[in-house]
Amino acid sequence: MTILILRVSIMIDRVESLEEQHITGTMVAYYFICKRKLWLFAKGLNMENVSENANVIKGKLLHETRFQREQNREFAFDNIKIDFLVYGDQVYVHEIKKSKKFEDAHTWQLKFYIFNLRQKNVNCSGGVLHYPASMRKVEIEYEPEDDLKIREALGDIASLLKKDSLPPKTRKKICSKCAYFDFCFA
Repeated sequence: MTILILRVSIMIDRVESLEEQHITGTMVAYYFICKRKLWLFAKGLNMENVSENANVIKGKLLHETRFQREQNREFAFDNIKIDFLVYGDQVYVHEIKKSKKFEDAHTWQLKFYIFNLRQKNVNCSGGVLHYPASMRKVEIEYEPEDDLKIREALGDIASLLKKDSLPPKTRKKICSKCAYFDFCFA
Protein backbone atom coordinates (compact mmCIF):
# COMPACT_ATOMS: atom_id res chain seq x y z
CA MET A 1 0.00 0.00 0.00
CA THR A 2 2.83 2.41 0.90
CA ILE A 3 4.56 1.70 -2.43
CA LEU A 4 1.37 2.50 -4.36
CA ILE A 5 0.92 5.80 -2.48
CA LEU A 6 4.57 6.71 -3.14
CA ARG A 7 4.18 5.82 -6.83
CA VAL A 8 1.05 7.97 -7.17
CA SER A 9 2.78 10.84 -5.32
CA ILE A 10 5.76 10.68 -7.70
CA MET A 11 3.42 10.62 -10.72
CA ILE A 12 1.50 13.64 -9.41
CA ASP A 13 4.77 15.54 -9.01
CA ARG A 14 5.77 14.61 -12.57
CA VAL A 15 2.37 15.68 -13.95
CA GLU A 16 2.33 19.05 -12.19
CA SER A 17 4.98 20.33 -14.61
CA LEU A 18 2.94 19.38 -17.70
CA GLU A 19 2.29 22.94 -18.79
CA GLU A 20 6.05 23.42 -18.97
CA GLN A 21 6.30 20.27 -21.11
CA HIS A 22 3.57 21.38 -23.57
CA ILE A 23 2.16 17.86 -23.84
CA THR A 24 -0.67 17.76 -26.36
CA GLY A 25 -3.38 15.26 -27.24
CA THR A 26 -1.46 14.33 -30.39
CA MET A 27 1.55 13.48 -28.24
CA VAL A 28 -0.58 11.28 -26.02
CA ALA A 29 -1.92 9.44 -29.08
CA TYR A 30 1.61 9.03 -30.47
CA TYR A 31 2.74 7.67 -27.09
CA PHE A 32 0.33 4.77 -27.57
CA ILE A 33 1.26 4.33 -31.25
CA CYS A 34 5.05 4.77 -31.40
CA LYS A 35 7.50 6.34 -28.96
CA ARG A 36 9.90 7.23 -31.79
CA LYS A 37 7.17 9.12 -33.67
CA LEU A 38 6.27 10.91 -30.44
CA TRP A 39 9.88 11.99 -29.83
CA LEU A 40 10.36 13.27 -33.41
CA PHE A 41 7.05 15.15 -33.32
CA ALA A 42 7.84 16.69 -29.92
CA LYS A 43 11.26 17.85 -31.17
CA GLY A 44 9.53 19.87 -33.92
CA LEU A 45 9.52 17.41 -36.81
CA ASN A 46 5.84 17.48 -37.71
CA MET A 47 5.94 15.31 -40.81
CA GLU A 48 2.16 15.06 -40.94
CA ASN A 49 2.04 18.70 -42.11
CA VAL A 50 4.65 18.30 -44.86
CA SER A 51 3.99 14.73 -45.87
CA GLU A 52 2.29 13.92 -49.15
CA ASN A 53 1.02 10.75 -47.54
CA ALA A 54 -2.48 10.10 -48.90
CA ASN A 55 -3.72 8.93 -45.50
CA VAL A 56 -2.67 12.20 -43.88
CA ILE A 57 -4.41 14.24 -46.60
CA LYS A 58 -7.61 12.14 -46.33
CA GLY A 59 -7.65 12.56 -42.56
CA LYS A 60 -7.32 16.35 -42.80
CA LEU A 61 -10.10 16.61 -45.41
CA LEU A 62 -12.38 14.41 -43.33
CA HIS A 63 -11.72 16.53 -40.26
CA GLU A 64 -12.42 19.80 -42.10
CA THR A 65 -15.61 18.68 -43.84
CA ARG A 66 -17.47 16.68 -41.19
CA PHE A 67 -19.62 17.97 -38.32
CA GLN A 68 -19.71 21.50 -39.75
CA ARG A 69 -22.94 22.32 -37.89
CA GLU A 70 -21.40 21.79 -34.45
CA GLN A 71 -21.13 25.14 -32.69
CA ASN A 72 -18.23 24.34 -30.39
CA ARG A 73 -15.73 23.10 -32.98
CA GLU A 74 -12.03 23.27 -32.29
CA PHE A 75 -12.37 24.13 -28.64
CA ALA A 76 -8.88 25.04 -27.37
CA PHE A 77 -7.31 25.79 -23.99
CA ASP A 78 -3.76 25.41 -22.64
CA ASN A 79 -2.12 22.78 -24.88
CA ILE A 80 -5.46 21.15 -25.69
CA LYS A 81 -7.40 21.30 -28.96
CA ILE A 82 -10.66 19.35 -28.94
CA ASP A 83 -12.59 18.74 -32.17
CA PHE A 84 -15.91 19.69 -30.58
CA LEU A 85 -17.84 19.67 -27.34
CA VAL A 86 -21.50 18.90 -26.69
CA TYR A 87 -23.17 20.30 -23.59
CA GLY A 88 -25.95 18.64 -21.62
CA ASP A 89 -26.08 17.57 -18.01
CA GLN A 90 -22.30 17.38 -18.46
CA VAL A 91 -19.74 18.16 -21.16
CA TYR A 92 -19.00 15.47 -23.75
CA VAL A 93 -15.75 15.48 -25.73
CA HIS A 94 -16.00 14.53 -29.41
CA GLU A 95 -13.05 13.61 -31.62
CA ILE A 96 -13.16 12.96 -35.37
CA LYS A 97 -10.79 10.30 -36.69
CA LYS A 98 -10.13 8.86 -40.13
CA SER A 99 -9.71 5.21 -39.25
CA LYS A 100 -10.28 2.95 -36.25
CA LYS A 101 -6.83 1.43 -36.80
CA PHE A 102 -5.51 3.39 -33.79
CA GLU A 103 -8.67 3.21 -31.70
CA ASP A 104 -6.74 2.50 -28.49
CA ALA A 105 -4.55 5.59 -29.02
CA HIS A 106 -7.62 7.65 -29.94
CA THR A 107 -9.36 6.49 -26.77
CA TRP A 108 -6.44 7.62 -24.60
CA GLN A 109 -6.20 10.93 -26.44
CA LEU A 110 -9.89 11.54 -25.70
CA LYS A 111 -9.40 10.48 -22.07
CA PHE A 112 -6.45 12.90 -21.85
CA TYR A 113 -8.82 15.70 -22.89
CA ILE A 114 -11.37 14.58 -20.29
CA PHE A 115 -8.59 14.43 -17.67
CA ASN A 116 -7.63 18.03 -18.47
CA LEU A 117 -11.23 19.27 -18.37
CA ARG A 118 -11.70 17.55 -15.02
CA GLN A 119 -8.53 19.23 -13.74
CA LYS A 120 -10.34 22.51 -14.49
CA ASN A 121 -13.41 21.30 -12.52
CA VAL A 122 -15.51 20.73 -15.65
CA ASN A 123 -18.16 18.03 -15.22
CA CYS A 124 -17.03 15.61 -17.91
CA SER A 125 -16.88 11.83 -17.75
CA GLY A 126 -17.34 10.72 -21.33
CA GLY A 127 -16.95 11.39 -24.98
CA VAL A 128 -17.35 10.00 -28.46
CA LEU A 129 -14.86 8.95 -31.11
CA HIS A 130 -16.32 9.50 -34.58
CA TYR A 131 -15.12 7.50 -37.58
CA PRO A 132 -17.18 9.08 -40.38
CA ALA A 133 -15.50 7.15 -43.21
CA SER A 134 -16.84 3.89 -41.75
CA MET A 135 -19.99 5.57 -40.35
CA ARG A 136 -19.09 4.39 -36.88
CA LYS A 137 -18.90 6.00 -33.47
CA VAL A 138 -17.53 4.72 -30.18
CA GLU A 139 -18.73 6.03 -26.84
CA ILE A 140 -15.99 6.33 -24.24
CA GLU A 141 -16.53 6.47 -20.48
CA TYR A 142 -13.86 7.91 -18.21
CA GLU A 143 -13.27 5.46 -15.35
CA PRO A 144 -11.71 6.35 -11.97
CA GLU A 145 -8.64 4.18 -12.74
CA ASP A 146 -8.03 6.19 -15.94
CA ASP A 147 -6.57 9.00 -13.82
CA LEU A 148 -3.67 6.77 -12.80
CA LYS A 149 -3.04 5.50 -16.35
CA ILE A 150 -3.12 9.06 -17.77
CA ARG A 151 -0.75 10.32 -15.07
CA GLU A 152 1.59 7.42 -15.73
CA ALA A 153 1.55 8.05 -19.49
CA LEU A 154 2.14 11.78 -18.99
CA GLY A 155 5.07 11.06 -16.69
CA ASP A 156 6.54 8.65 -19.27
CA ILE A 157 6.06 11.22 -22.04
CA ALA A 158 7.75 13.94 -19.96
CA SER A 159 10.70 11.60 -19.30
CA LEU A 160 10.95 10.64 -22.97
CA LEU A 161 10.94 14.29 -24.09
CA LYS A 162 13.89 15.06 -21.80
CA LYS A 163 16.08 12.52 -23.59
CA ASP A 164 18.55 13.75 -26.19
CA SER A 165 18.58 10.58 -28.24
CA LEU A 166 15.95 9.07 -30.48
CA PRO A 167 14.13 6.04 -28.99
CA PRO A 168 14.90 2.74 -30.73
CA LYS A 169 12.82 1.83 -33.76
CA THR A 170 10.31 -0.99 -33.57
CA ARG A 171 9.02 -2.62 -36.73
CA LYS A 172 5.21 -2.71 -36.88
CA LYS A 173 2.70 -3.34 -39.66
CA ILE A 174 1.74 0.34 -39.58
CA CYS A 175 5.28 1.60 -40.29
CA SER A 176 5.05 1.54 -44.10
CA LYS A 177 2.23 4.11 -44.09
CA CYS A 178 3.75 6.36 -41.41
CA ALA A 179 4.70 9.93 -42.29
CA TYR A 180 7.92 9.36 -40.29
CA PHE A 181 8.89 6.16 -42.17
CA ASP A 182 12.11 7.64 -43.60
CA PHE A 183 13.43 8.45 -40.13
CA CYS A 184 13.37 4.76 -39.30
CA PHE A 185 13.91 2.78 -42.49
CA ALA A 186 15.54 4.98 -45.16
